[in-house]
Amino acid sequence: MKREVVEAAGLAIYAELGIVIFMVVFILVVARGFMIPKEQRDALSQMPLDEVESE
Repeated sequence: MKREVVEAAGLAIYAELGIVIFMVVFILVVARGFMIPKEQRDALSQMPLDEVESE
C-alpha cells in the first residue's frame, strides 16, 4: 500500500536519491579511515585511554 502511494505521488526518486547519498558518504568515510597515516591512527586509538589532567 505504501509503495503504491509513494509511486503515485512521484516520491520514489527521493528514496533512491537518499540511498545514493548515503552510499557515497559511507564510502568516503571508510576511504578516509583507510588513508589516515599510521602515526595519527595510533594516536587516535590511544585517546580514550589518555588520562585527563583536572585543574
